[in-house]
Amino acid sequence: MKKEFLINDRINTLNIGEDSKDILLYIHGLGADKEFILRFSDLLKNKYNIFSIDLPCHGKDKTNYKEFNLDICIKYVLDTISYLKNKYNSNIYLFGSSYGGFVILNGYEEITKNVEKIYLMNPAINFCEIMERKVRVLSKDYYKKNEYLPLYSNIKIYQKAYLEFKEADKYVKNHYYKNVYIVQGDIDRTVLVSDILDFVNKNKLIYKIIENGKHELYGFEEEIVNFILEN
Repeated sequence: MKKEFLINDRINTLNIGEDSKDILLYIHGLGADKEFILRFSDLLKNKYNIFSIDLPCHGKDKTNYKEFNLDICIKYVLDTISYLKNKYNSNIYLFGSSYGGFVILNGYEEITKNVEKIYLMNPAINFCEIMERKVRVLSKDYYKKNEYLPLYSNIKIYQKAYLEFKEADKYVKNHYYKNVYIVQGDIDRTVLVSDILDFVNKNKLIYKIIENGKHELYGFEEEIVNFILEN
């Protein structure tokens, strides 16, 4: 059964599945929304009670982009986990994609207190560096002349968020992780496979590289779900 509801009168949430099963919570990438879980839900719903949320400024969320930053995204994830933990007597697993993975990795210490495992698909482990590489306009004086950095899908990155993302890149690079499982495409031009290999080798993580896989790995849903189910 598919249903939508609000958590804390703010977090737009999608639920697909049965209450008796373990929970899988999906965190989408930048410019996406909670509906992106639908490409996997038919393959996952036999094992999991699936939940997916809209991050701030995405989907049906009405947050102003002036408030968009990493901290509020992490808060959405933590608040959702808290809600699920209190409502259900089930194990909770996380599934994050791209920017969603970056959010999870930065909130890792608090998140893992109530989560069994974390599965990440092409996680943007160096999100700020990726953003800088994509836009090619971030000179030192950019925010002296511009109120915000415009990205695709009407996304606006204000200076406070940008500086926070820059520090968050360093956090992920210098932190150590366990119980994180990563699937990555080898021809992803957003999240580079070389960066992912450095990350998984440093942290001794289980991972899978998908041949001919681009960013978000469209067309490889069965391989991704099999990786999750096998680990």
